[in-house]
Amino acid sequence: MPTRSQVLDLLSDGLDYEEAGRRLGIPAGQAFLIATGLPADGGGTLTTAEQHRPGMPRESTQHLSDPPSENPTGKESVHRWVEHRAAADGQMRRAAEQRDLRPEGERAPGEVHELTTVLTRDHDRVTALLKQVQALPGAKKGGSKTQRSRRGSLVGLITEALQGHEPAEQRHLWPAVRDVLEDGDHLADQGLRQEREGAGILAALSEASPDTEEFDELVEQLVDRLRRHVAFEDAVFARLRENLPQEDRERLGSGVVRAWEAARRGTEREE
Repeated sequence: MPTRSQVLDLLSDGLDYEEAGRRLGIPAGQAFLIATGLPADGGGTLTTAEQHRPGMPRESTQHLSDPPSENPTGKESVHRWVEHRAAADGQMRRAAEQRDLRPEGERAPGEVHELTTVLTRDHDRVTALLKQVQALPGAKKGGSKTQRSRRGSLVGLITEALQGHEPAEQRHLWPAVRDVLEDGDHLADQGLRQEREGAGILAALSEASPDTEEFDELVEQLVDRLRRHVAFEDAVFARLRENLPQEDRERLGSGVVRAWEAARRGTEREE
């Protein structure tokens, strides 16, 4: 810890508290406190003796107590350090390499055909993928090449899931919402608009490299949009359960499942 005489010596050489603190390796406000025994925030009324203490400047010292902040995570050296630590963690790296990216469980078990239940299960699968994306550091947080690549793979799986999910909703969910709910047209239009916005972000992600900060920023936008959309649809589902009979929801849910199965068979034929 610097001494009072060290601080005062620097001040007598014509330095201000900011420069004195920098040379001593301490904040300017701390240098002021050491020199004068008073806090730099100017709290309280100073006595005449305090006003004439050695090291007491004539101008306000408020700025010394609230120096500009700096975010160290924005520094390139910090990015390199984080990337090195992530690459050096062999146990975590091996676990990540062995982990299956796809969520466990069937998309629609044979006994589950009720519309809102089927779609909620699909939401849960997408949410699980989003959590995996967020758990892996990207370029902005110093993620390794393997981690960045896995983020790209996860976004691909999210895209794949939504490519089957949203067309089924457009064919079975939103027409029912328009027919059954009093404000169904407004709700359906809002839901479809949210889906188009999400599709736009996914399209941009398909053109971006997982090794770039642009990709990370688009992922953050996607996470925010999808969470809002899921919450919106959950509220719509609750109203459908109140206003649409069980047998109708079972019929519509069966239509959604058949649409998924048809899409899956088409993908398998392409492969």
